[in-house]
Amino acid sequence: MIKMPIKILALLIFTGIQNPVKGQFVNIQLKVEPELSATIEQNLEFGNIVTNSGRTNISLGDVNMGIFKIRAFHTQNVYLSLQYPEYLSHSDTRIDDRITLDLSMAYNNMGTNSYSDAMLLNGNNGYISVHERTAETYTNEIWKELYIYVFGIIDVGNITNGMYSGNIILSIDFD
Repeated sequence: MIKMPIKILALLIFTGIQNPVKGQFVNIQLKVEPELSATIEQNLEFGNIVTNSGRTNISLGDVNMGIFKIRAFHTQNVYLSLQYPEYLSHSDTRIDDRITLDLSMAYNNMGTNSYSDAMLLNGNNGYISVHERTAETYTNEIWKELYIYVFGIIDVGNITNGMYSGNIILSIDFD
């Protein structure tokens, strides 16, 4: 008989005889569009080269250098890596002629496409900030641009006429 009143008392407490409880529930959904992008602004272009023309140099700032733009969150870091073959090969695999290739890379993380502010990336790879954060460059903008410049030298000797190519890979790993 003692068990019955305890069950009734417990039932009264759980059914809200004391103060009723009020609550609000809010369901929030956010859609965030990614703004990360990497685009080719200008291709690296050595143009048409004549047999035995020797070294052709495209320097940092030359109109034919390659320009890439990365748009990312201003506090983000990226790892850049430029890989390329030692030689460009003839499109006809039966021809063993090659063109020597040597490339370099520089970057500008001040938010402008200006090679004069670019810094050389030693070894053609490195970990850098998308935006250089200094007192002079601080803004309220969340998304910033990082510019990458690719330039270099080819050396054309006594080779067979034709199309020479090789795979040049710019890897960008976002942190």
